[in-house]
Amino acid sequence: MARFVHIDYPTQHGGVTRISRGLEAFRSFHLGRGLVHTLALIGGPLNRVLSTWAAARKQRAEDEKLWNLALTDARIMADLSRAMSQDAMRDVRGYF
Repeated sequence: MARFVHIDYPTQHGGVTRISRGLEAFRSFHLGRGLVHTLALIGGPLNRVLSTWAAARKQRAEDEKLWNLALTDARIMADLSRAMSQDAMRDVRGYF
């Protein structure tokens, strides 16, 4: 009659067992190895972001130099104005 009763219950809660195993695995994980793996994981995207940022910064500096030169030279300002008006006409043509 008592064949379906299970008397062998675990002495620790399952969550406590999982946490203790996780902490043991974390302690065995060497900090240097973890740092290298983390840098390898985020290194590629971080490198792309930094190179994009550096290229944009360089472009802004070059644009500022060109603008300062255009403020002193009317020919350069005319070229810039002509190029900007042609771009504007090209953009407007797409709407009609």
